[in-house]
This record gives sequence, C-alpha cells and structure tokens, in this order.
Amino acid sequence: MSGVFEGLNAMARVVWETACSRGWHPGPPPINDIPRHLMNVHTEVSELWEAYRRGTLDAPSEHEGLNLSQFEEELADIIIRALDLGQMYGIDLKRAVGMKDQFNRQRPYRHGGKLA
Repeated sequence: MSGVFEGLNAMARVVWETACSRGWHPGPPPINDIPRHLMNVHTEVSELWEAYRRGTLDAPSEHEGLNLSQFEEELADIIIRALDLGQMYGIDLKRAVGMKDQFNRQRPYRHGGKLA
C-alpha cells in the first residue's frame, strides 16, 4: 500500500491554493468555521443526489465548456471540498486515508452484516 495515497497531500495543497487565490480563504480559519466547511461538502453531496433524482447523472455539466457529466462534476466537487478542508486544518490526508483503508481491510464482510 505504500505510495498508493502519495498524491493526496499534494492535491489538497493545490486545491487549497486555488481556493485561496479565488478569495475563499482570506486568512487562517478559526476552529469554529468547521461547520461551514462541512456544510459545503454536504451541499456537493446534495447536488449529486439531486442529479440522481432528476435522472441527469449522465447529462452534461450545466457549466458551459466543462466536458464532464453531472455525476463526474459533483463527485469531483465532493473530493475538492474534502481535500480543501483537510489542507485548511492541517490534516495529513495521505496518513489518514492510508490508515483508514488499512482499518477497513480488517473489518468483517459488510461490517458484520449491514445492509448498506
């Protein structure tokens, strides 16, 4: 597994720098700002859910010139928001995702019988 998650921290740094350059992070984040950033992740999940409900997952992005399906766009937005959040609060995502993946590999099938 070594190296599989190598690029996560670099991706997070690029995403965070883009957000900073577009005015989304004018200074160091206060710790009480976490709920707002979590809601941004949640909003992207909700947008993906709404595309599913409308039956438009395979439809082109609503943004002109973005050659992605709505499914691809919203999934990318979820990942971007999560990477940005991790970088903003100094999370070593390579370490965290790697450790969580290793933990999940030890769990029983469907975590002991869960349906979903």
